[in-house]
Amino acid sequence: MGEQQDGEMKRGSKRSKGASLHVDLIWEVLLRLPSKSIVQSRCMSKLFSSLTTQPDFIRSFAARSSPCLLILFEVESKLFVFSLSQQQQQNKNPAVAHVVDRSYSMLCPDRYFFFNSESVHGLICVEKLGHPQIWNPTTRRFSTLPIPARSWKDGSVSFLGYDPVDSTYKVLSLSCDGRRRPRKPRALTLGGDGAGRWRVIEGVPEHAPFPFGALCVNGVLYYLAAPTSPEHYTNQSLACFHVRSEKLSMIKVPWNLTSGFRSLVHCGNKLTCLVSLGDDLNMWTLEHAEKHEWSHRHVCLPFPRHDPVSKTRFTFRGVNGAGEFMYVPLALANPFHIIYFDPKGNSFRRCVVDGVADEQFRRLNGLRDKPLPIASAYSNHVETLMTL
Repeated sequence: MGEQQDGEMKRGSKRSKGASLHVDLIWEVLLRLPSKSIVQSRCMSKLFSSLTTQPDFIRSFAARSSPCLLILFEVESKLFVFSLSQQQQQNKNPAVAHVVDRSYSMLCPDRYFFFNSESVHGLICVEKLGHPQIWNPTTRRFSTLPIPARSWKDGSVSFLGYDPVDSTYKVLSLSCDGRRRPRKPRALTLGGDGAGRWRVIEGVPEHAPFPFGALCVNGVLYYLAAPTSPEHYTNQSLACFHVRSEKLSMIKVPWNLTSGFRSLVHCGNKLTCLVSLGDDLNMWTLEHAEKHEWSHRHVCLPFPRHDPVSKTRFTFRGVNGAGEFMYVPLALANPFHIIYFDPKGNSFRRCVVDGVADEQFRRLNGLRDKPLPIASAYSNHVETLMTL
C-alpha cells in the first residue's frame, strides 16, 4: 500500500512539473509574439488571458519593446497611427528612408485633445472636454477616468506619471480655474489597489499648471506652473511630483513668462526646458534642484522651421537615444521629412518617410486630396499590454 502511494505521489509530481514546464513554454512563446497577436490571444483561451495580463508578463514585454516615434493624424473621426523606429541611423545620407514599423487606423471619439500629452511607459493621457482619459496605442483602447471633482466645472489639466520601482501609473489632475477658491491637486492610481479613487495632495502652494510640456523621468513628473494671482502670474516655477510618495514641490526658474513655446526634455541625464521662438532656441538646464541652479545656452537652429518645399512648419517632439532633437511637420505630404538636430555639434540631418500620405494610401482610405494635419507625435514610445 505504501509503495502504491509513493508511486502515485511520484507520478503526480511529474505531472505537476510537466504542467509547470508547459506553462513556462507558453509564456515564452507568447512573449515573442507581436502585440496584436497577444491581444487577440486573450480572447482564445482563459490561460492565455491570465498569463498575458500578469504584471510580470506585462513588464517583460515592455522591456523587449524598442523606443519608437509614434505619429498620428485624424481625418473625419478616424485616427491613423503609425510608428517609426528611433534607432540611430548609421548612414547620414538624407535619401535614406525611415521604415514604418507598424500602422493602423481606428475610430476616434469626438473632441479628444492629444497635443499636450506625452507617452509615459506606453500609455498616453488625453483630454476630452476637460475629462482625463487614458489611451493605450498597443491595445487601441481608450479608458475613461472618473471626474476628479464635481466642483471643477471649468475642467482640469491632467498629467500621467510612472514609478519604475513599483511599476505603477498615477494621474495628477489640477483644476483649470484659479480665479475662485484654491483647488488642491488630486492623484489617482491606475489599476491595482486604490484604483478609481482620487486623493487630495496636501501642503502644495496654490498654482496654475501649463497644459503642455510635462515630462516624467525616473519616477518624477515635471510640469511648468505659475501662481494663480494675476500680479505674480509671470513668475513661473517647475513643479515636481514624486509619483511614488505623492510629494509635490516647486523649483524656481530663472525666466519669466514671455512669448515662445516651452518643452521639457531629458537631455544628457539632465532636465532641460526649451523655449522656442521662431528659429531661436533657448536651453535652460537644471544643474542643482535643491539650490534652484540653472545654466543657459542660446542656439540658432541651422534649418528653417518653415519648410518652403512642403509648405508646412516643423515642431519639436522629443529627444532620441542619441541626444538628437526630433522635429516633425505639422501636416503630412508625400514624402515628408523628419529633422534630427544635434545641439552639441549644431548640425542636423533629414530622414525621408514615404508611403504614408501617397496616392495609394489616400485611395485605400478614402482620403482623396484632403489635408492630413498631425494630431500629435510621441517620442520614446514603447508598447505595453497594460489594461485598466
